[in-house]
Amino acid sequence: MPTLNLGIVAHVDAGKTTLTERLLFETGVTSHIGRVDHGDTITDADVLERQRGITIRSAVVTFTIRRETGACVKVNLIDTPGHSDFVAEVERSLAVLDGAVLVVSAVEGVQAQTRVLIRILERLRIPFLIFANKIDRVGATYDQTMAAIREALTGDAIALTRPNDLGSRCSTVGPRSGVGFLDDLVVRLAEYDDQVLRQYVDGARPLTEFEALAALARLTASGKLHPVYFGSALTGIGVADVVDGLSRYLPTGTAAVDEPLHASVFKIERGSVGHKVAFARLHTGTLTARDHVVYHHRSPTGTLAGREGRVTSVSTFTNGTATAAVPAHAGEIAKIVGLSDIEIGDQLGVWEPAKSGRHFAPPGLEAVVLARNPADRPALFEALRQLSEQDPLIDARLDGIDQELTVSLYGEVQKQVLAARLATEFGVEAEFLPTRTVYVERVSGVGEAFEQVPAQNATLGLRVEPGPVGSGITYRLAVERGWLLPSFHTAVEESLSTELRVGLCGWRVTDCVVTLTQSRYCAPTPPAGDFRRLTAIVLRDALRGSGTTVCAPLSEFEVEIPAGSLSQVLQKLHAAGATPEPPEMRPTRCRITGVIRTDQVHSFEQRLPGLTQGEGFFFSRPAGYEPVQGAPPARARVVD
Repeated sequence: MPTLNLGIVAHVDAGKTTLTERLLFETGVTSHIGRVDHGDTITDADVLERQRGITIRSAVVTFTIRRETGACVKVNLIDTPGHSDFVAEVERSLAVLDGAVLVVSAVEGVQAQTRVLIRILERLRIPFLIFANKIDRVGATYDQTMAAIREALTGDAIALTRPNDLGSRCSTVGPRSGVGFLDDLVVRLAEYDDQVLRQYVDGARPLTEFEALAALARLTASGKLHPVYFGSALTGIGVADVVDGLSRYLPTGTAAVDEPLHASVFKIERGSVGHKVAFARLHTGTLTARDHVVYHHRSPTGTLAGREGRVTSVSTFTNGTATAAVPAHAGEIAKIVGLSDIEIGDQLGVWEPAKSGRHFAPPGLEAVVLARNPADRPALFEALRQLSEQDPLIDARLDGIDQELTVSLYGEVQKQVLAARLATEFGVEAEFLPTRTVYVERVSGVGEAFEQVPAQNATLGLRVEPGPVGSGITYRLAVERGWLLPSFHTAVEESLSTELRVGLCGWRVTDCVVTLTQSRYCAPTPPAGDFRRLTAIVLRDALRGSGTTVCAPLSEFEVEIPAGSLSQVLQKLHAAGATPEPPEMRPTRCRITGVIRTDQVHSFEQRLPGLTQGEGFFFSRPAGYEPVQGAPPARARVVD
């Protein structure tokens, strides 16, 4: 049976989880429609998700749809978070999708997070449909919503349904049809399809609606056009049209099971007895329990390491959240047990570099975590380590001279959720100190260092230089690999990633290239630990030679406010050091976009309700770094 791995993505509160519940109901998986405000949805099964009414972790549910031909398609639906603090969870899920449904509110229109998701979907070339939700809510629009969707897309969109009685409980939807619809569709198709364009220009034989919709399916699969359906997920209006559109316009997995195994790990959980469970999308091949597999992991320095292990259990999703212990085939999502050191981002079998990239900036904030009972500190560290398995960007670590337990964060909501999870899942009461900015250091120039230690029979030389922005750490060899034992190479590389966590001013060093320029050892063979210590010394000397520049994190922002609040909001944005673009004026509201320092986001967000009588909306996302002006901030280092 063909498989479609489907993502439901949206700005927070656009109705993403509600649409998921409706899809499960429409396809017969459930007989009850869960509601976010009632805390009884299938995908938000976590206690915290139900308490807060938001999706925190991605979830997989499965249903089956039938095509017009009678053939069935298995759909693995991946429900992802909508809140920007959990954008990393969205990123991991996007990497394994065949297609997506983007949910847009027909009341609020295309919001900030919606634009971010559109850009990522287009960049990854993931085909997607659009569901314009909440047509039964006061303020819902058709023309404005479609105009906003088209403005946000690189390609184009075509509405296949049209709402009636917008903004009332009597709202309905009907299919667009007739000459006017066909003309509109053909004009949009002709922009991207040469064959349609020729037939349209020649006019010898007009396209039939059947032919035009077939062309729409081809262009949707290529990511150039996007069908739009209007409806209400809460009442079910228009959801049957979405179900029909999934089988018509989104491509199913076509990879051959006879090809070598290639799978991507996008989620890690802990089983009932504490064992690690990996969720992986199989792109090609087959995976069976008791298979011996090779899986690849990319280190912080960019080097690829291969590991081997034996899979003890494989199961695939069957209906709803149920799974069956059967072999997993190409196109399916598998739950894998037995690979104890597997991590998110690892790939099983064949390694594909194109599937290993990141698309969102890392967190720009951090907080120290304390156990309320000092005796719980070891348990707290272990709990944070397990949470870091599920979200590597949390990056739980020991920082500073006092070895403080520290985690990286996207925002205050994520911090609150972590505190609640520590208490409910691990029984550890934790206190988070005030959130602080995470600066980074970038290499300013080129620095080289060389050290020869006769007593240790070891020689090492390193060169440090700037790398492209966003490249992280790149490790290269300018010597023959055979000049050092494999264990020595491992020691050098592992030491680099450890030492570069603390730069000259105490912040993580990133976007640099480190080259091994000299390496020697002689008998008696030194232990690998000598090369670790030597790497730390030589790297520090090379960094002193190159110098570093401390950079502060920035956030892109979008704020929607009543028009009468514009002057006050602009004044506060300028006071916060933001750089706003010219406002986009609408009849009663306006939208401002721009860049703001990440450390000013929370305080501005707290002031906004008072400036706008509670009618302002603010969204931000990480947007890179800029050099700090004046004296650079520093923090204590573990070593000199």
